[in-house]
Amino acid sequence: MISVGTVAAIAGIVFIAAALQRAVGFGFALLAVPLMAFVVPTKSAVVIVFLNGTVTCAWIALRLRRRIEWPTTRRLGLGAIVGAPIGVIILSVISATTLRLALGVTTCLAAVWIVVSSRLVRPEPVVPHRSTTFAMGFASGVINTSLATNGPPLVYELRRTGFHDDRFRATISAVFLLSNLIGLPLLALAGLISAFDLGLAASSLVPCVAGIVVGSRISSRMEPSHFAWAVDILLMVTGLLTISKAI
Repeated sequence: MISVGTVAAIAGIVFIAAALQRAVGFGFALLAVPLMAFVVPTKSAVVIVFLNGTVTCAWIALRLRRRIEWPTTRRLGLGAIVGAPIGVIILSVISATTLRLALGVTTCLAAVWIVVSSRLVRPEPVVPHRSTTFAMGFASGVINTSLATNGPPLVYELRRTGFHDDRFRATISAVFLLSNLIGLPLLALAGLISAFDLGLAASSLVPCVAGIVVGSRISSRMEPSHFAWAVDILLMVTGLLTISKAI
């Protein structure tokens, strides 16, 4: 039986994570999974985040659908679909610890590169190439199925090519939604979605929507420069947390 304390804790975590996701464009899993792991088993945390994250991404993508950059979304999404099964194979060969360490170091280097190149060396965004965009989507698909962390390659590609504000939020949410819609059936087929997980996800749906509303208000008050710094700092934090899990 699910306790009231567990329901309250999960609801609070989902509320904050949804607000962060709506305000910045990513970070739901980054914040929610580690915190939920203190309350429920890690497997349940991943499933709950997948379910609520899907709701959050669908909401954002629908609300900001006019700002979605569809050619970029298609290339990133196709890459994610192709990379997803590769991630399963890699996970069976390479340890999760090694993968996390490699991802963490790469993410930190990417964050530093973005900060330096966009503010000190080359203020103008680079011109996107189809092959590079597909490659970043492929990388996100690989680490989504191997580590359940697909944000860094997507953030890197969108930031370096000049995406910001609602254009960034809308496009990355559309790709996240596609990745989640691929991942959820895989979780179900693997028998990893339990009634316990569904119950907690359902109980946190209202806080999830409330978090989206609060995050929307925050995003409407963010200056472009503040948004850029928030994304870059969050990307760096993602890398550092990933490294800490691997050490």
